[in-house]
Amino acid sequence: MSATEQKIIDSASEIFLKKGKDGARMQEIADHAGINKALLFYYFRSKDRLFEEVFKNEVKTIITNIIDAISETDNFYDFLTQFVRTYLKFITPRRTLMRFIFWEISKTRGTITSYFWEVFNQRGYNENPIVSKIKHAIDSGQIRPVNPEHLILSLLGMCIFPLMAAPLIEDILRYKINLDDPAFLKKREKVIVDLIWNGVKPE
Repeated sequence: MSATEQKIIDSASEIFLKKGKDGARMQEIADHAGINKALLFYYFRSKDRLFEEVFKNEVKTIITNIIDAISETDNFYDFLTQFVRTYLKFITPRRTLMRFIFWEISKTRGTITSYFWEVFNQRGYNENPIVSKIKHAIDSGQIRPVNPEHLILSLLGMCIFPLMAAPLIEDILRYKINLDDPAFLKKREKVIVDLIWNGVKPE
């Protein structure tokens, strides 16, 4: 990828994550990248094609950083803490993109899945590495026997749902969810880790 293409991708990522696909304008992206609009279209032809490239890069960034974080330890509690911390760190500023993923998932499911497995395979994993971590923790007695898939569902639900449905939750609970407040995210991290750990730790 050329320096100009990378500059376009970086600028487009910032604007797409802030305004979403529909709210972003190609002229704004070109201005942010410091190039003319014709050159932007020369490289990426259309907003859809540019968004697809940004989308792929952002999803791979999230996956790569999570794998990097969880591969550093075999201790399940440390793995759990690193997973939640990294997940919240990388999906919170990308929540516009996450909403798009869930909106488009029925149409792009195979594409999104391929991004995951492309990263997994590059790292030498033949199985989902999170499933492998849970199975290892069970076999080594670090956690009680649980269903790995249901544990992952619970873990992802705790991390993702508040980000996706913050306005609704605020109205129902009359509780402010400030996703831009580091203190709130730190507290959320601890709550998730404590809930999961207390549910799976050996008796």
